[in-house]
Amino acid sequence: MTVLILETISPAAADGYPRRGGRPYLPGSCLRQAFLQAALAYAIRHDQAFAAEMRRLVEHGYKGDAGGLAQTMEEALLNRQPELKALNFADLNLDDVVMQPVAVYDTSRGELLSSQELETFTGSVELPADLPPELETWLGAASRSFAEALATAEWEALREGLPRTEAFYQKLKSRFVKGEGWPLRAGYWTPDPQGGRLLALARLERAAGALKKRFGVSPLPRRIFYSPSAGASLGWLVLRRER
Repeated sequence: MTVLILETISPAAADGYPRRGGRPYLPGSCLRQAFLQAALAYAIRHDQAFAAEMRRLVEHGYKGDAGGLAQTMEEALLNRQPELKALNFADLNLDDVVMQPVAVYDTSRGELLSSQELETFTGSVELPADLPPELETWLGAASRSFAEALATAEWEALREGLPRTEAFYQKLKSRFVKGEGWPLRAGYWTPDPQGGRLLALARLERAAGALKKRFGVSPLPRRIFYSPSAGASLGWLVLRRER
């Protein structure tokens, strides 16, 4: 049995969780997207030819906006590894969805910008099906690598403005990187349309520079939702197989 455990409060979208028959659910597409952003970062890190292809895309190949660039990079990943197209998850019914106040933190300016309320969920829910067996090991490595990189980059951006989050990020990295399962970042944890899909470009100096110059964004999302009551950023979860 595989269980989805939300380590921090997680909203599904700006307008809340969708409903079916009046009951909220987490769309399976959220989990698929979370795995694909981790897989994209892992592929860029470990495949020099693919990394060069993504660098050319950022430097001159793509002509749209940052959100479209992230989508184009994801499509290139699926062309490289068509087996990832088998990643599909059923919608997960949820209980105890609540409205909670959250703040928007600007990682470039190092300050809180505003506060708002989002519909959130914290807890665990059973997945009706496991990951495809042929993808388990690779996705485990990809998700742990991405979770560590994202947590590290995020803490570096928050440490001066929100020093109280240090304990959260240290605990998060310890649990995700050293533990079993598949750590993910899912849902509406940033209002920036590219989400975390551009993070791997931070390792490619020329690509990171072109990203800033051509698209006006950085690899790490500029805006991140933060829960003042929990002292934590939003959207961290883990899939874990219960024995």
